[in-house]
Amino acid sequence: MAAAAGARARPLPAPARHDDERRPVGVPQRRPANAPAAGPRRRRRLQALPTRLVVFGVLLALLATGRVALSFAVVQKNLQTDAVSRQYHVVQAQNQQLAETAANLSSALAVRNVAMIRYHLIVSPDVQFITVHPGHSGTHTGR
Repeated sequence: MAAAAGARARPLPAPARHDDERRPVGVPQRRPANAPAAGPRRRRRLQALPTRLVVFGVLLALLATGRVALSFAVVQKNLQTDAVSRQYHVVQAQNQQLAETAANLSSALAVRNVAMIRYHLIVSPDVQFITVHPGHSGTHTGR
């Protein structure tokens, strides 16, 4: 017994634990040390996939909306440009017509007709033209 008293006592092995039985509800189970770490990462990626798809869909919808708005703005500007171009051609035609009318009214025959009709002027049958020569002073000395 002396040998038994002098010898060290071996520790008893720990009883086998079942973590599933003792773990409170709602506490996640720990993964064993030798289990691969890819499982939780993959789960996180799969959980983030719907969020990423929603964000992608929203961005795609915004881009499509912007493209439609840009096309609409371009069409509106083209319509405005066409309207201004039509107005320009109308004004240009009016200016040309006014220029022709001004040329017709400024002729000597048109001025004579307006003077006779509107102002009752009569054309004199005896027209005399006086010519002044550059060498004469225009005064008569009486000699």
